[in-house]
Amino acid sequence: MANEQLNSGVRAAGDVKIDEVVLITSSGEELNIKLYVGELNLYEDMFRTGLYGNLLVVDNFNLTQTYALTGDEFIRLKFSTPSMADSEIFKTFKVYSITDRMMVNDAAKQSYIMHFCSPEIMIDALSPVHKTFSGTVDDVVKKIFENYVATSRTGGNQFSTLNILGKTINQVKFTSPGWRPLKCLNWLASRALGNGYQSPGYLFFESNKGFYFANVEQIVDNAIKTKQVYQEYYYFANNTFTPGFNRDSDIDTQYKLAEDFKVVESFNSLKNAQTGYLANRLFTLDVVTKEYNIWDYDHVNNWNAYKHMGSVKGQAIPPYASGEIGMNTLRSPAGFNQVALQHSQLYTGFKNNVHDKANEILPRRLSNLNEIQNIKIEITVPGRTDAEIGSMVKFNYPDASPRDPSDLNKQKLDKLYSGYYLVTAIRHRITLTRHIMIMELVKDSYSSIGNET
Repeated sequence: MANEQLNSGVRAAGDVKIDEVVLITSSGEELNIKLYVGELNLYEDMFRTGLYGNLLVVDNFNLTQTYALTGDEFIRLKFSTPSMADSEIFKTFKVYSITDRMMVNDAAKQSYIMHFCSPEIMIDALSPVHKTFSGTVDDVVKKIFENYVATSRTGGNQFSTLNILGKTINQVKFTSPGWRPLKCLNWLASRALGNGYQSPGYLFFESNKGFYFANVEQIVDNAIKTKQVYQEYYYFANNTFTPGFNRDSDIDTQYKLAEDFKVVESFNSLKNAQTGYLANRLFTLDVVTKEYNIWDYDHVNNWNAYKHMGSVKGQAIPPYASGEIGMNTLRSPAGFNQVALQHSQLYTGFKNNVHDKANEILPRRLSNLNEIQNIKIEITVPGRTDAEIGSMVKFNYPDASPRDPSDLNKQKLDKLYSGYYLVTAIRHRITLTRHIMIMELVKDSYSSIGNET
């Protein structure tokens, strides 16, 4: 997906083709406001259940008064990277707020920020669910999504889609007590066990291509098996030269160059002790029999049971150890406690319910999702409309160690932070002439890059 040739129709990395920015009023009238948009921001995040965005509008027609904009409007967006029309972003969003309204230069022109979100978020806010569901977790997720969440996203009969990455093996029977649909889906994600995978790290989220119910470990394992990632990115200091890179004329190379990067978060041993990352304890209590059990989980002892990003090419190293697995790492299950209530007579004859699997799910999920939050970086790269959250990328992190004069024109890489990352969030920032992406990348392990091929 990432390595297809982009030269056709692209003059420079970050070129964008904007086909539609259409405001749909409450009366159904469609207004083309493309030329009045100073900037478009679209946000996607694996830890949120929908897309959010905003438009900076420079308005000399007083649209807010002429069309009585009150939050009942929709925005239809359609844009693509030239030569990549099959990977366009084409969706309709619900306008929910207008802020920062001010006059520009004279009283005949104003600017404001128009905020929008996925229409499923608005539907969710108005649709409490009172119903009992049963089946495998992924089947119940599909039922709830199709019956309570899916809606048209292009203005026609094409409804929002759900992609399930990782079939589940456990059963669920539960009654929604008026929860909203998206809360039901997130709760189901927190109770799902994957087929063939040890980590119960399921997430429900929306990318610019559709909704996903996905197991993070399966995403990582797919990259390990195929040895393929969405894109490889580099960051070069201005005075370095790297053979094979022509920054000015090679479009494919331009797309690989990060304009900026920063480390947002690195290993935090105090936070990890407080959140139960390395070890945690679960209390299960049967509210009928009053019986309880204590389950201690040690993530360090179980670390090798999971698929890790550092194994895409090379050998994975735990983020809490610089070499061998840190069996002596300071930790205690008593440092973080969870409680799960069980009801032995809630559903008579229904076996293998998620309530009975709490000890297999909750401790491991807590540790694995904490782990991918340990190492987080942010990079700014040329935008492409085939990019989406949930993808794996490789980032070549520059080595900041001292160099002698003979090394000034050579690129060196940090041996721990260079490697494979999961894209968990993207901010698409678009003007009439350019598309850039601010990507949030996380990893659950270091890479022994000396062993990579």
